[in-house]
Amino acid sequence: MGRSEARAPRLYATRGHLACALGLMAVLVLGGGLFPLSPRSPVGLWFAASALLGALAVGVLVVPARRWTMPAALAVGLLGAGVLLASCQTAEGLVVLSIGVMSAAQYAAYAFRTRVAALLVAEAIAAVTVGMVLAPAPFHALTWLVVVIMTVASTSLLGNVTHWLRRHATTDDLTGALTRAAVLERLETRLREARRTGAPLAVVSADVDDFKAVNDTRGHLAGDDVLVELVASWRGPAAGRAVVGRVGGDEFVVVLPGLDAAAARRWVADARTRCATPWSAGIADARPDDTVRDLLARADVALYGAKRDRHVGRPPATPAPGAHPGAPPGPRPGPHPDPLPHQGR
Repeated sequence: MGRSEARAPRLYATRGHLACALGLMAVLVLGGGLFPLSPRSPVGLWFAASALLGALAVGVLVVPARRWTMPAALAVGLLGAGVLLASCQTAEGLVVLSIGVMSAAQYAAYAFRTRVAALLVAEAIAAVTVGMVLAPAPFHALTWLVVVIMTVASTSLLGNVTHWLRRHATTDDLTGALTRAAVLERLETRLREARRTGAPLAVVSADVDDFKAVNDTRGHLAGDDVLVELVASWRGPAAGRAVVGRVGGDEFVVVLPGLDAAAARRWVADARTRCATPWSAGIADARPDDTVRDLLARADVALYGAKRDRHVGRPPATPAPGAHPGAPPGPRPGPHPDPLPHQGR
């Protein structure tokens, strides 16, 4: 798998990105307070909104990372923008702030998954609508219509293109499993969550038995069919929360959140009943101080043991009493294995 220490590329916006966006909004709003478009503008409200946006920018960086942290920060920022819109004394102010709200909606379309992005875009449209209606400045209905149409059109286009690119960058075209980079990133996230909550987490390192013989005797298209069938048997309602990634030709990593090694063995046994293709598996469950590399290394060593047992006609070895699940039962002959799932097994 190459340099396991290298982090998978981040496939979504980071907290730093959002902090920069909120910080820029804070500076622009501060400028609106320092240089108001109208002498009647409530500059105190603009200063307060600038302070709120600045606090959100800092909060995004210091609050512990959760799935809701970034969307919640942007939602509060949009709410503040709506309040500023309602205070605008000039049509120019309405237009400028509406463009800012539209930009925030575009960021949501890029940064977040479809359902979350749709909720934030809807909030942005609501903020513009309510703000314009309540603002003392006169505005033409066409202004509101143009802003809303441009917001919907631009966020839809940006969201569709971004998610299409993201999907193709993270999904194996043949099997539909995650790519190596994507499954490593997902595993890192699940491992961090398991460490925080104390929930179990297991990883299965798997490959097809005698896959080269399938390609040599039945052809590569038949080999492709075998991989597609195998991954399909690991997914779907019967697979639970399994996260499947393809890390090599016939080599896969399956992340099983909420399962310990014993439950993962049951998952493997059940998965084998859903597919006629024989495959070998090595299982490891997460320890409190594990890194992604540690977890994958133990799973791969266990896979080597399972394959050696199959070649000599022995049933898969079970850990000795007191041994950690997923670890090999003892020293075995042969070369020291690569510590991560690898190419050309």
